[in-house]
Amino acid sequence: MNKTNYPPLEPVLPMREIQGIVVPGFLKPHQTLVGVRFPLGSKAILNVKKFLARIADDVSTAEQTLLDRRRHRNMPRDPQQSSEFTSEVMLAVAVSYSGLCKLAPDASLMSSEAFRAGLVTRSRLLGDPHDGPGSLPSWVVGGPGKELDGLFVVAGNNRIKVSERAKGLVREATSTSIEILYCEDGDVRSDFPGREHFGFNDGVSQPGIRGRASNKVDDYITPRHIVSNQAPAAYLFGYPGQDLVWPGVLVLGQPGPSPDPLFPGLPTSALPNWTTNGSFLVFRRLVQDVGLFWRTMRRIAQDLSKKLGFEGIDDTWLAARLVGRWQSGAPVNRVPNGDNLDLGHSHYANNHFRFDSDCGKLEIVSGYKDNFPMSVADPAGMTCPWAAHIRKLNTRDSGSDTGGRDSTYLRRLLRVGVPFGPPLDDPYARRNQDTNFCKRGLLFLSIQASIEDQFEFLVARWMGDPSRPKMPGGHDILTGQNDALGENRVRRCVIFGADAQQAEVSTDAQWIIPTGGGYFFVPSISALRDVLGG
Repeated sequence: MNKTNYPPLEPVLPMREIQGIVVPGFLKPHQTLVGVRFPLGSKAILNVKKFLARIADDVSTAEQTLLDRRRHRNMPRDPQQSSEFTSEVMLAVAVSYSGLCKLAPDASLMSSEAFRAGLVTRSRLLGDPHDGPGSLPSWVVGGPGKELDGLFVVAGNNRIKVSERAKGLVREATSTSIEILYCEDGDVRSDFPGREHFGFNDGVSQPGIRGRASNKVDDYITPRHIVSNQAPAAYLFGYPGQDLVWPGVLVLGQPGPSPDPLFPGLPTSALPNWTTNGSFLVFRRLVQDVGLFWRTMRRIAQDLSKKLGFEGIDDTWLAARLVGRWQSGAPVNRVPNGDNLDLGHSHYANNHFRFDSDCGKLEIVSGYKDNFPMSVADPAGMTCPWAAHIRKLNTRDSGSDTGGRDSTYLRRLLRVGVPFGPPLDDPYARRNQDTNFCKRGLLFLSIQASIEDQFEFLVARWMGDPSRPKMPGGHDILTGQNDALGENRVRRCVIFGADAQQAEVSTDAQWIIPTGGGYFFVPSISALRDVLGG
């Protein structure tokens, strides 16, 4: 039997057990994050446990969140139904290691060293700066001595409704002696929804989650859009180019990846047993210095444009090479010479490309026709540099320092954060012209089964290492960091001109500044109610 002629049998996930922020993930335009510290003393902790047990019924499950996602895809035109949909608010609860130890003593059995140590301790491993606004003493949330025990995420389609729910949650938490250390709103940009503050369409290449929501054979959590006779692509992707990862990549105790992406591996470890169907959440509050980013792009592009093979380039061309996409989300592998808004906005096309081999057309269930230029093999990074952000994070069909192309599945994570702060009207403005500097950036939230093998691996080993995942390369200049001794945080990478002319791009400009966060565990609904609560 040819295995590629048959879809893999995917597990039915316990959708009422898994929090919705994990599966399928909150993708809401408005969020409020509430960071808390639990009190000391057995009587006070008992009150906290009762509070958590009480709100467990309000936490959004995977079942509820998937229903919300499906309703959004089929948004009704009826004003009354649309109003009801807009008013819905979602809630997630995550707890740090220090918080878990106050609530459940056997949390000490959890094996993740990163989670047990916390983000403050692991900050140096990530390459965070030792001084200035990004240093630990300057953190806005979760800094030394101010680490959070818990993080509540309130999300929805309506800012007023989200804020009302968050305020009610704060009142209820405070009444049980829980200390509120942090509260901040995150909202999609009103001027360019879907784009982060540098102006790039964000979240284009999210992985799809394998698994079914019920016993129905085709009740997939991630919809399948490729006609089934086109194996193996129809079984590897949701949308074209959207990797389907086994649920254990995100959820503890569920089948993880194997050497063959069409077959599940062993369940990811869950110890203690109540951590089954839970996940790890990484929170990073990242300030974006938009003016510095675009001024740096303009300066470097002006210098490069004087060199053979780079004539006529500008800051948008250079930034697109460092990201791997144009601002619309269109991949440079498909349109090397300029942005294409239609391509960037098409879920059926904007992620359909490869790096090491040519990419062909796929037949889509809806009948959509992808008439944009197909990507051609680019193994040396002539078009999309090896140091480009999207190529550092997802090697696609390329091998890497960890093995063949299938090894990238283990590194995928789900991003569920949103921007914060108002957009910058003048993208080249200096700090003294920006009244909201340090109040603008990204509330980065990621879901993964392993902090070490996913988030920390991507940041420290691939984004921040000039020789990985593959050469010729360099640092991920967009978001990576360089804390190598004696290099003064300078980040470098190699890009190519029109006729393969090679040039080095380098800068010490720090346009992304870490200003806080934490490592958290997202328990299952029953663990929240019966173990941490009760």
